[in-house]
Amino acid sequence: MVRHVVMVNFKAEMGQRERDAFAKQAAETLAQVPGTKNIILGQALEIEGQARYGAALFIDFENEAALKGYLEHPVHKAVAALMPSMFSEFLTSNYLY
Repeated sequence: MVRHVVMVNFKAEMGQRERDAFAKQAAETLAQVPGTKNIILGQALEIEGQARYGAALFIDFENEAALKGYLEHPVHKAVAALMPSMFSEFLTSNYLY
């Protein structure tokens, strides 16, 4: 299995309602891409101090080929194109498990 992780900080001008709407729409939209599993969105908990990123998206894939297909899919590319307008910064990583 492969886990795709995108940690983000929304731009300051993005209100909570806009953040929630974007997160819901992104999850619903990305779920249309073949091979996606377990799409999880979450907000950071500040139990051990201030979190570096305020929110994260986690998507599981059966294998690397499924992740590569997702990254090239037009639906993913459309959502990714929105990121610069929504996020002040983000970090993407992929993990085998």
